[in-house]
Amino acid sequence: MMEPQQLEQEGLEVLGQMQRPIPGQSLTNSPDNPYPWEKPTEFTEIQPAIESLYISLTEDDAYEALVDIIDADNTIAEAAQIILYAGFEEGLWNPDLMTLLIEPTMYLIMALVERAGRLEYKIDREPEVEDEDEKRESTTALEKLLSQAAVQAEEDKVSGVRSGVLPTAVEKKLKEIKVPESLLAPKNTEEV
Repeated sequence: MMEPQQLEQEGLEVLGQMQRPIPGQSLTNSPDNPYPWEKPTEFTEIQPAIESLYISLTEDDAYEALVDIIDADNTIAEAAQIILYAGFEEGLWNPDLMTLLIEPTMYLIMALVERAGRLEYKIDREPEVEDEDEKRESTTALEKLLSQAAVQAEEDKVSGVRSGVLPTAVEKKLKEIKVPESLLAPKNTEEV
């Protein structure tokens, strides 16, 4: 049996090799060089943030990447989570605004994917947890919000988007958007 002192030494060696920040290290960062999310955010209201998302997602490269993500069997909720969290890390919005942007972003992604001719997509994945109590404990707050938005989006996929989810200016732009030719070309499903 190993001595407690040996266990402590081995534990310290393992922790030293983990390449993680030291607890409290963020408190030693220079205030002259803050991270983007430590500065005031670029957006504080929903409408300008959605319009910015629309502009960035409809750039040719971003649009193609978004459709490729959905074609690769990812869900609308997963794509929205990636986009919104990246915006938070860039300092575009705070966590509160990010939460408010979940539903409109999902609808925006759905509309863009549908305009590209992809009518078969998943809104969200079914949880793999069997026990209902275990499922409630294992989900984070963001996952719960994404799941609630996905349920609403799934209902609206059949009945049509509720008005007021997206700003009217963005809804008009979505109807007039030019879809890149590469997205309209038939998918090559043959294996090489």
